[in-house]
Amino acid sequence: MFGSSPIFSITIVVFYLLGFVCASLAILRARTPQGAAAWAVGLITLPFFTVPLFMVFGRRKFYGYANRRKLIERKITRKLRHMQEALIEGEVAPTEIHPLMNSLAMLCHPGFTGHNKIELLIDANQTYTTMLADLEKAEKYIIFQFYVFRGDMIGKKFAEVLMRKAREGIKVNFLYDEIGSEIPEEFIESLKRSGIDVSHFNSFSGNGRFQVNFRNHRKILIVDGKVAFVGGLNIGDDYLGLWESLGAWRDTHVRMEGPSVIATQLIHAKDWYWSQQVDLKADWVIPQTDGDANILILPSGPADERQICLLAHIAMVNSAQKRLWIANPYLVPPEGLMDAILLAALRGVDVRFILPSYSDAWIVMIACEVYISRLLRHGVRVFRYQSGFMHQKVMLVDNLFAVVGSANLDFRSMFINFEITVIGQEKKFIQDVEQMLLRDFKQCQEISLEDYKNLSLWKKISSRTANLLAPVL
Repeated sequence: MFGSSPIFSITIVVFYLLGFVCASLAILRARTPQGAAAWAVGLITLPFFTVPLFMVFGRRKFYGYANRRKLIERKITRKLRHMQEALIEGEVAPTEIHPLMNSLAMLCHPGFTGHNKIELLIDANQTYTTMLADLEKAEKYIIFQFYVFRGDMIGKKFAEVLMRKAREGIKVNFLYDEIGSEIPEEFIESLKRSGIDVSHFNSFSGNGRFQVNFRNHRKILIVDGKVAFVGGLNIGDDYLGLWESLGAWRDTHVRMEGPSVIATQLIHAKDWYWSQQVDLKADWVIPQTDGDANILILPSGPADERQICLLAHIAMVNSAQKRLWIANPYLVPPEGLMDAILLAALRGVDVRFILPSYSDAWIVMIACEVYISRLLRHGVRVFRYQSGFMHQKVMLVDNLFAVVGSANLDFRSMFINFEITVIGQEKKFIQDVEQMLLRDFKQCQEISLEDYKNLSLWKKISSRTANLLAPVL
């Protein structure tokens, strides 16, 4: 019946034409030859299934978004040029830290700022307690930006403090990602009624198109331009280990004082302007401390002129001479980063990975097996965390610097999401991260190459199949 229908025939022709057009776009825009080939074959042979998928997942950047975001960044940078220039004037020359750090400083401005204080915060209890204490001290304004905010027990606790502060006359900016967050509308209205400026990031925006692929994954809290928090923790009961499905939650955050706070505030100012089209009302005086931490605040996102997140991670891996310890929940890296890690192991660096033993994203967990096998074959030591779900994004390079941020080692963080990474160079901070990871290793089970040689054929096939989806995981 359908075969003789003109509408059915026209639909087939249209889908195949769209398949060829989309395949051409994939070839022109794909990040890797493998991605281009996978999209092209699928779009030409199965256009009924792959054309809709390409419309949502096949875009490298927001259409319309990238140019708009660049214009906004230039506009905000012009408005705050004096502040950015002041931070640049106070930069620490990368050669004073280590010659190999120059490539990191070239990726963003300002680069490393000096005379900061940085404190390592381990897990949600310590992080939330410290955050709430600093919120209580707010006298002028609060910047509250998270990828995930839940209106549950801990979410309500934060909301109560924020609403009380707003009623006291403290300026409160509340920015969330509408894809990542699960906030009831009545909860948002209660925040607004208290005087809080609430906005979502416009993750669905981009010249009017449905763009589920691009998300603001940053976690930022700033109080009065004096204190800033950045790391892997969002706001929710699951981070306190109160979800039975995930159990205990292992994560890491940092608290900073000094010029790095204003560098972080510059990043939020651009996000806030994108969401609200208004300037950020905040203090821009660079706070002075007696700290001795050199810190680089590295923002990254899909509108970058360069692939900043990927290049920065490759640079950090390449700088390792003796030790490279990495803890990350999602290991599905682009080939360039994977090759850099393998080369580090081949040149004799002590490369170790801490990965979760179970995950909140099962398909990523399966795809990860392919990379674990390659790591083990090159002498990398791989550990599975056994005491709950491991979600921290931490890197320790020699005794040179430590990294804490929001970026995962996957395509989404490297190319698609908006991320923020803190690169810290201070003796105590590095020692604290080292001791933290040593404790984590004790909560892990090391994986052997024999374990992977003995995997069943079904597991090998399923991991390879899941790995085909790596560019959109």
